[in-house]
Amino acid sequence: MIDLSIIIVNFNGAGLLENCLSSIYKNTRKISFEIIFIDNNSSDHSVEIAEKRFSGIKIIRNKENRGFSRANNQGLEICQGRYALLLNTDTVVKEGAFDLMVEFMDANPKVGACGPRVLNADGTPQRQGGFFSRKFWLSKIPVRVDFVIGACLMVRREAIEKVGNLDENLFFSNDDLDWCLRIRKAGWQLYFLPQAEVIHHGGFTTRRFNRQLFVEGFRGGLYFSRKHYGNLIYQIYRALLVITLPFLIIISFLFDRKKTGAYLDILLLCFKGKT
Repeated sequence: MIDLSIIIVNFNGAGLLENCLSSIYKNTRKISFEIIFIDNNSSDHSVEIAEKRFSGIKIIRNKENRGFSRANNQGLEICQGRYALLLNTDTVVKEGAFDLMVEFMDANPKVGACGPRVLNADGTPQRQGGFFSRKFWLSKIPVRVDFVIGACLMVRREAIEKVGNLDENLFFSNDDLDWCLRIRKAGWQLYFLPQAEVIHHGGFTTRRFNRQLFVEGFRGGLYFSRKHYGNLIYQIYRALLVITLPFLIIISFLFDRKKTGAYLDILLLCFKGKT
């Protein structure tokens, strides 16, 4: 069995894809790995980059955009590694990052998942976790955490076998939070590993406003809150959105109309109560 299966879901990520793939091969030297590349019906030349410039990559071509969770699950179903790693196309792997992550996981069998220090392009650390999270991303030593960002997330095969794959009810966002919470509920630990570093350009493939993805973020949040925290928390979140959204609709109509329709869609979701 190989050490690591690197699963990359792509949608029109040609702009940074070559740097991502090159960094994996250049900076991963001590472990065996495979790369599984799932393309969600891109209209750019992403697949050609993966196919022609990098040999040995397993490529899955979807005829539609199946979203982040469903596409990653395609990779998880065929991966051969002792560990699986979800990796965004807008990342650059720094020297030895994956080697260090595998070494750490091997040395700590109670750890079900871990993540590296995620850096901005200028080398500053990116914030991770929720609004009230302690600033673990500034730590200089490995630290136990509640969640690891899905831009680069390594998970032990045994943990996946126990909790299952990503929740396909989550199309794009909140999927990493859901998976991490399920892993913790199953008794595994999660760790932040600062010695391993990955640059994340942050939203390269979603930098332009996308109404569907914007709405999906809120739909996923409603679904996540009801799934893990019960109906009371779900109803509180839903009520807060109903109170807040009319003001956002007015403000966006006056100053940023591209979001007005999206806010209306979210408000409709809240009234329908279907997430």
